[in-house]
Amino acid sequence: MKLLIDTNVILDMVFNRRGCDISVELFRQVKETGASAYITASSVTDIFYIIRKEIHDTGRTYVVMENIFRLVAILSVTDKDIKDAFGEKWKDFEDCVQYMTGKNARMDYIITGNRKDYADAMLPVMTPVAWIEMASGI
Repeated sequence: MKLLIDTNVILDMVFNRRGCDISVELFRQVKETGASAYITASSVTDIFYIIRKEIHDTGRTYVVMENIFRLVAILSVTDKDIKDAFGEKWKDFEDCVQYMTGKNARMDYIITGNRKDYADAMLPVMTPVAWIEMASGI
């Protein structure tokens, strides 16, 4: 099972935001079930930028990113992903790039805290809680 993890799920965990315990449990379940977790290359740049902006420490940001890379693999964002997303004309282009990258890489699920951002997605979109509940029954 291949999961595309949305940026917000990673940031919840990094910044100990509300729901961070759910993100931690998500990755525990990923490991336990043998699922594979991915983020897109565009998420890597977004996550790095946001972390560095918040903590004001580039060295520490690299350490945090290294820890993230222990949890997820990185999907390349291709020109096809960009063009497919552009053709969809979603309100949020960034979310559509995420979606198209996941769709073109044949992800099984998108895991996000903001399901409404993927209202037009054809892939199953689940919150971390919903996926954990489903995975617990596997």
